[in-house]
Amino acid sequence: MHFQKIKYPYKFSVAPMVKYTDLHCHFFYRQLTKKTLLYTEMLTTNQIIYKFKNKNIQIYPPTALQLAGNNVYDFLICSQWAEKIGFQEININLGCPSKNAKKGNFGIFLMKKPKLVFEIIKNIYHTVSIPISIKIRLGITKKENFEFLKNFIEIVSQKKYCIRFIIHARNADLTLLSTRKNRTIPPLNYLYVYKIKKYFPHLIIVLNGGLKNLRESKLHLKKLNGIMIGREIYKNPLLLTQVDHIFFQNKKNYNILKILNKMMEYTEQQRKYGIAPINIIKHFLNIFNGIYNSKNWKKYICEKIKYTKNLKKLLHHSLKIFPSHIINSLQKY
Repeated sequence: MHFQKIKYPYKFSVAPMVKYTDLHCHFFYRQLTKKTLLYTEMLTTNQIIYKFKNKNIQIYPPTALQLAGNNVYDFLICSQWAEKIGFQEININLGCPSKNAKKGNFGIFLMKKPKLVFEIIKNIYHTVSIPISIKIRLGITKKENFEFLKNFIEIVSQKKYCIRFIIHARNADLTLLSTRKNRTIPPLNYLYVYKIKKYFPHLIIVLNGGLKNLRESKLHLKKLNGIMIGREIYKNPLLLTQVDHIFFQNKKNYNILKILNKMMEYTEQQRKYGIAPINIIKHFLNIFNGIYNSKNWKKYICEKIKYTKNLKKLLHHSLKIFPSHIINSLQKY
């Protein structure tokens, strides 16, 4: 089967990022793009069972829940909850190389146990109706080994219980035990991801790692089914206003000032439930990335936010930092 014949609606997605892509972040991103698949930050099965399971949370579809763990039964409990809440996909994290992942034997460390991963996938598949995906690295050593990657995918994709694979196109160096270093030090190898697609044309392969420019990233769709970008979106969230047009042929103009006002309204609502405003506002502090005086704007917001009751009034005063021509340009972005 040629990959272009596979119907996959999510050509573009925002990567799961711990402490960043929470549901408040998702609310903000959904103001900027309607089509993008948003992934939650990585949540362990224990977090879901003991913190979220009895909560009826609000999600902003299309949204995928990323889970980390190693216990089949725990995954089943979390999957049933995810389906009940309305998530469009359950994603299993098999790429996190942190100390906590090593201690808990999850994330990248499960790439050593493909049979266990297959059992988790199989049981989820027979329990819920929503699709399963896994997010992996190219390998678990400094040295690249294509056969290791191919054999792993061959085992965990049996019976087609899971056909969605998000591949971070670099190895995880487990001697580092640092998520920060593992995002940059092992070199990127997109050719391995292309090669995997050739070996498994029936699978949906999504590329992640090192992608920054939207139009350049789109070129990967000639050989793959989707792309995923994370930190570049967080640094420059207005990139999302281009996604629906570039990837989904859905052109729309955005009024950034209206979006900011809506975010302030949302922040005030959440404050009534005990959420500190900074925990929401931090997600859109980069909205003026690259614009003159953006650093001064961020500084002003962060200094005033703790002592301000009227957040929309704070926003109004903060925008005076920018020249009028910049403000006017943001009303039709």
